Amino acid sequence: MVQNEIQFQAKQTFSLSHAPLGEEKTIWIVFHGYGQLAKFFLRKFNSLFEDNTLIVAPEGLNHFYLKGFSGRVGANWMTKHEREIDITNSNAYLNGIIEELLLKYENMPQINVLGFSQGAATMSRWICQSNLKPEKVVFWGGAPAHDLEIPLMLERLNSSQVILALGDNDPFLQSDIYTQVENRLSDAGFANFKELKYSGGHELEAGLLKEIFLM
Repeated sequence: MVQNEIQFQAKQTFSLSHAPLGEEKTIWIVFHGYGQLAKFFLRKFNSLFEDNTLIVAPEGLNHFYLKGFSGRVGANWMTKHEREIDITNSNAYLNGIIEELLLKYENMPQINVLGFSQGAATMSRWICQSNLKPEKVVFWGGAPAHDLEIPLMLERLNSSQVILALGDNDPFLQSDIYTQVENRLSDAGFANFKELKYSGGHELEAGLLKEIFLM
């Protein structure tokens, strides 16, 4: 048996807080977790919608039924199957989004990124292969991609405010993976690293979310 690859044009949607005006001072790119969809994830940011901030929610390229063969649909960023192809496709999709958006701006807006759960790994991979210098990089209930080298993350994110946000009842907090993540981020030597906790589980918390947006 022989397995081959092919390249072809594809389409994918993404969701925004409003149609870009080209005058916003800030763009937030927010990455959903496993099994979520962009338009529903974006609703969690409704209270933060305002004219001078554009919030952009990309969507994982892989879709599936959450239960059985019908009903609610979710998306994910990658699985272990054809992992490298998924990463390549996701990066191309995300690069396309930001390149198209920035064409509308005469003055470069501040770029911030937030990755929730599985979206945190995708976010970190994308930022580390891009030329963007985000002001804030938020890992919320999730971790940088395990295969990203610390020197590369430090090079790409050292000018950023790096934030690890976790609920005190988040199962992730009790896992061995969390200890590894905390050590990787705290030991990396980022110039501006914060760990923020809130009362809650594996979910976005409105109060802390607003605090981070206003920092």
